[in-house]
Amino acid sequence: MKKAFMMVSTLAAALVVTACTKLIPTDTNMGHIQGNVTYRERIALPDDAKVTVTLEDVSLADAPAEVLSRQTFLTDGKQPPFAYQLSYQSDQIEPNHRYIVSARIEGQNGKLLFVSDTAYPVLTNAAKTATQDILVINAQ
Repeated sequence: MKKAFMMVSTLAAALVVTACTKLIPTDTNMGHIQGNVTYRERIALPDDAKVTVTLEDVSLADAPAEVLSRQTFLTDGKQPPFAYQLSYQSDQIEPNHRYIVSARIEGQNGKLLFVSDTAYPVLTNAAKTATQDILVINAQ
């Protein structure tokens, strides 16, 4: 009887431990693009400025870009450059498509302060770029 109780108790404990563990997703299918967002002007950003960096598929000329990844963060009073890292599903990338990264910096109430005005090609360009700095210009 004691053996049966010990065996059932051990089995129950093992089931509880197994049920409480999370399945850890593998990110073997994830790709990353990283770089810095900066600007040339000698203008301090407000403490509550918000930076948004986006990875987009811009393959279709007369259609809106498809957003594959976006990172948004507050500057918390820090000044540029701002490091970013975008993660994306590698199986979403088509070799014959065109992908770009873009950035914008917004102030209080979403007022646009800086924006990238240049297309920064990544992933499927000749260099297979995965590290790209983004220069933003004054939007005012």
